[in-house]
Amino acid sequence: MRIFALLFFVLISIGLSNCKNETNNQTAGPTLAQTEKAYKADPNPTTGNALIKEVMKALNDASLSEKDRSKLLEQGYETAKSQSITSREAAFLFPIVKGNPDAEDIDKKLLDLGLIMKRLDKSTASNVILKGLMDNHPASVYLEEAKENLNGEPGSIESYMQAVGEKIFENPDNTGINRQSSLQFVDACEAYAVAYPKDSATPEYLFKAAEVAKSIRTFPKSLAIYDWIIEGYPNYEKTPTSLFLKGFIIENNLRDDEKAGKIYNEFLNKYPNHDLADDVQFLIDNLGKTDEEILQMIEAKRKDQ
Repeated sequence: MRIFALLFFVLISIGLSNCKNETNNQTAGPTLAQTEKAYKADPNPTTGNALIKEVMKALNDASLSEKDRSKLLEQGYETAKSQSITSREAAFLFPIVKGNPDAEDIDKKLLDLGLIMKRLDKSTASNVILKGLMDNHPASVYLEEAKENLNGEPGSIESYMQAVGEKIFENPDNTGINRQSSLQFVDACEAYAVAYPKDSATPEYLFKAAEVAKSIRTFPKSLAIYDWIIEGYPNYEKTPTSLFLKGFIIENNLRDDEKAGKIYNEFLNKYPNHDLADDVQFLIDNLGKTDEEILQMIEAKRKDQ
């Protein structure tokens, strides 16, 4: 099971309705308030899971402020942690770490996330996160614990990431790559991005991860990573390409011409002089047309010239 594809994407896709919570934030509803009350009265796995479910629904509200979103994530994480629901711990803690890399307790959160990944048998992602803690927080009181929980001797993070990437092509299946190793590489790249958010190599790792995710047809994961690049690394040289590829996947793989058109127009508004601008305009002009219709149009233009 690919960990981040399920862990992070679930937070934005599971909710079926949006509510308003008068206790913790202004945009959650009575159902969340009721489950909070039930959990406080009798904290156990059943009431804990019910509360987590309502927190996830509330997180689906696109109008949430960052402050309210952070509170909900923390609430979900603490609930999952207290009930030892490991997969849910990761689902909440990952976006917490991603969203606040400068938090005072970021070293503790990185340690916790690394240990959670280890418990989930995701040793590659765990190693990357723990190495990030060791490399970026050398004075942390959690340094020795991080070192003790490394799986093997990963060496430098650069050599480790290279080795993980090379495994993609070992024992390939009929697609030409190893699917399991590809999923591990995507996990490692996302782990790198939360453990080394300001490193110059981070957006490049994310871009590679999005491409690998696309090649194994995990399109929601690919789109989520392109969004990560677009929102988090606007000055990265491949950010325009990421926006283009986002639209291309939505059009050609998800078959949503209307949404793709909005992405393509966003591209032209942001990058009117980009090398891909003419191609994007061509795609806009031909949204919804079949390949045969496009070929006929091209042939007709050639005859007119």
